[in-house]
Amino acid sequence: MLQRNNHDHINFMARVSRAYPALAALAQSSLLKNGYALIASAGLTSVLGLAFWGLASRFYSPEQVGLGAALISTMLALGNISQLNMGNFLNRYLPATAKEGVRRLVLWAYALAAIAAAFLSTLAIIFISRITPELGFLREQPISAAAFVVATVAWTLFALQDSVLAGLRRATVVPIENAIFAVAKLLLLTLFAGSSILGAGLYAAWILPLPLLLAGINWLIFIRFLPQHRINGESQRADRRALTRYFGWDYLGTLASMTAMGIAPLVVLHYGGSANLAVYYISWEIVYGVYLISRSMGVSLLAEIAFDKSKLHRLAVDALLYTIAPLAAVVLVLIIGAPLLLTVLGIDVSFTNSTLLRLLAISCLPWSLVTLVLAVHRATGRTQVVALAQVVTLVVVLGLGTPLVAAYGALGMAAAWLIAHSVTTVGLLGDLSRRLGPSGRIDLTLRLLSSLARIWSNVAPRRHSAPPLEASIASFCAATGLAMPAAQSVREFFRESDVRTGMFRTDDAANELLVFKASTSPEGHRAVTRHIERSRELATNPAFRHLDFAVSTIIASSVDPSGAKLAERALPGADGRSVFAKSEQYPSALAQAIDAIHIMHSRTGTKGVINQDWLESWLYYGSDIVCASQSHLLGPASRAEALAVFQAQQREFWSGRSLSLSLGHGDFAPGNLLFTSGPDEADVRLSAIIDWETATQDTPPGLDVIFLLLTARALRSGEDLGFVVRRFLEVPQLSPEEVKAMAPMRATLEESYGALTDPAVLRALCGLAWWHHIATNLTKSSCFADKALWLAVNIDLVLAWYGGKVNAAPHILAIGCLRRQKRKTSATSSYPIPAGSTKRG
Repeated sequence: MLQRNNHDHINFMARVSRAYPALAALAQSSLLKNGYALIASAGLTSVLGLAFWGLASRFYSPEQVGLGAALISTMLALGNISQLNMGNFLNRYLPATAKEGVRRLVLWAYALAAIAAAFLSTLAIIFISRITPELGFLREQPISAAAFVVATVAWTLFALQDSVLAGLRRATVVPIENAIFAVAKLLLLTLFAGSSILGAGLYAAWILPLPLLLAGINWLIFIRFLPQHRINGESQRADRRALTRYFGWDYLGTLASMTAMGIAPLVVLHYGGSANLAVYYISWEIVYGVYLISRSMGVSLLAEIAFDKSKLHRLAVDALLYTIAPLAAVVLVLIIGAPLLLTVLGIDVSFTNSTLLRLLAISCLPWSLVTLVLAVHRATGRTQVVALAQVVTLVVVLGLGTPLVAAYGALGMAAAWLIAHSVTTVGLLGDLSRRLGPSGRIDLTLRLLSSLARIWSNVAPRRHSAPPLEASIASFCAATGLAMPAAQSVREFFRESDVRTGMFRTDDAANELLVFKASTSPEGHRAVTRHIERSRELATNPAFRHLDFAVSTIIASSVDPSGAKLAERALPGADGRSVFAKSEQYPSALAQAIDAIHIMHSRTGTKGVINQDWLESWLYYGSDIVCASQSHLLGPASRAEALAVFQAQQREFWSGRSLSLSLGHGDFAPGNLLFTSGPDEADVRLSAIIDWETATQDTPPGLDVIFLLLTARALRSGEDLGFVVRRFLEVPQLSPEEVKAMAPMRATLEESYGALTDPAVLRALCGLAWWHHIATNLTKSSCFADKALWLAVNIDLVLAWYGGKVNAAPHILAIGCLRRQKRKTSATSSYPIPAGSTKRG
């Protein structure tokens, strides 16, 4: 669907999106936008943190730096413990909590964390002189003690509010907040140089910005963000069982992780000495900043899955790929530049020290995979696995690291971290492989490949068609007598198709906005010709009079052996894909679309019996192309066998049925619907249905509706259609929203097929809608038959459900699909359509 609202204004962002699709994908993905915002915040904090301590060492005496560092590290440690794992809890439950309960949830989290911080900091003051005598003055000075307690509570809430922002999917605020905090610290650090407030001006510089930032950010949270909070579907309440999971198993895992990180440097100090610890600690600080890349994306992943679980597969795969890419680049830089970086930091550049930094950097790769997998487990409630993975990491790090440090110094602890993360990764992947089974592993491989293909399409340069579309439009206008295109008004939409499509505005008094289509192949010629024929039929069909929505109107066309071209009026309305993607607009839009197709069915339906001609036309159209195309998932024999099973099941269901056959759209998907919006955000109205080129007069009832439901699910989950069809065949069930939207057609469908809860009915409709879609795509464009991945996902994955035997292991499938497919450049169709095989219209 290429027509848009606000045709008169192609704004800057639209031009950027067309020129830089990767930026458009980033802006449109809440996962990536929030994930990279958190990554930016972590990087900014690390860099400005180094600047803070660098200035501290210049402006303050070693005693003041030591005292300030001790106060700050103690406060940070107490703050981390006092959060009681509420960060993960909020990330998991805030996105799915209704507006009425979200404020209460945030306040309870703040209250619990504040009470814990006050209690633990008070307890620390009482006993701190026994652990760190240098901080004993806190116990002796009540004002200093009170200030320390208040500061610890403030820091705990300051850290926790980042989790609130992430849970509300507003993490783009976090880097701004932390940048202000870091700059304020630097300014105050300079201002307080040489003073002694609470024992050190350095400590005062750290804590004094907290109250203002707490007030400002929480004003945004409670006044701006919470009132705008929306959920996707039904609210999920955090019950006692959920609290047990997050304050039990997940908190145990968090404590295990914190223990491993805290005790490892003490082991290095004890067995390797202070010199070893200095190298280890600085290397660890560098690498920990790299690890925050995957941790930040994991936080965003958890929130996004909690918001919409239907996108779990797509989100998990995207998080993995969009994390590994920048992470691997940074790790590679550290491996190559380790000696130079150590030199800059004033550390002796020896083979041992360089290897230590490199091992820690490499450990980030398995560590990132562990982090993302654990985020998925948190989202799905498997917190026992979260705890087990982090406890195993703790045991391996300390159990193996202690003897290795004794033998090899700090290098041994770096090796222990790499081994621990690798062992945990192998265990988690083994568990995942066991739970997925053979078919699940194939499914995961295809999802990874699909995401890689989508990422490549975003970063690869757009290939512009030649010659320019302006020349084609100008010659068409001259030949048909249509007004010439206005200067700078032509916009081409680049897509994989044998039909070039664009928009232009006429250079006359009418200044009309038109859609232009031109064929580029025999398949495209047939597609445009069908479009012209169907549009003329619709224009003269009395059933299309007095409708509440518009249909395509062709105002000029030309068909000759050299090509087929047309120009039609651009209709007002927003792309149905953008409307269906919004949770608040989806129910109304779906119901109106189904009601519209129900009206068309009732106006054009005629009673008929499904006979042999109908079966041949619907079930065998395109089968020759499907059998001839090559894929790496099913072999030719297996595909033919599965196709025979599919056709046999369809024949058994449809043969002899007496149905009301009517005019069907043939491609009734969100992208072919246009909607106008009202004053209310959820107020939308169906304004047009376009692209009727695949319409047929003998469509069974409900087929367009089922295809709409399948494509809407694919759109909202971010998956390819083949995954959605396969899952629907496995679990043939309509959602409550879908059942409600189908109310106008329910009586007709139940009269035709029986109960819509019958799996056989839903599978038959789903199978026929799927087959019509892929057969139409293969016959209208040669590019699909050359795409191994498209064939594997959208054809073979579905046929495998009907009994096709998968003959490829995941790695063989991946190698085959990633191999470059050479598109045929012959002037004729790759698969000529035999005479008589064209579908009736």
